[in-house]
Amino acid sequence: MMGNKTLATIRQELKEALAKEGQDPIRWLEERIAVGRRQGDGTEVLESLKRVLERGTSSKPGKRRPKVKR
Repeated sequence: MMGNKTLATIRQELKEALAKEGQDPIRWLEERIAVGRRQGDGTEVLESLKRVLERGTSSKPGKRRPKVKR
């Protein structure tokens, strides 16, 4: 959780904001990253955003029960 927003909420808002362009958000980011690399600009932020979108939602592992000694 970041602040009072969960990562899932941030990821969804990011997808919606990038989808306003009318194309796939990951493809849009890839194009911007390619342009930035050609121009020699830093692309760290765009690459991070792309990783967040590609990762999708993660499922939390179940709780482990302590072993019972017999």
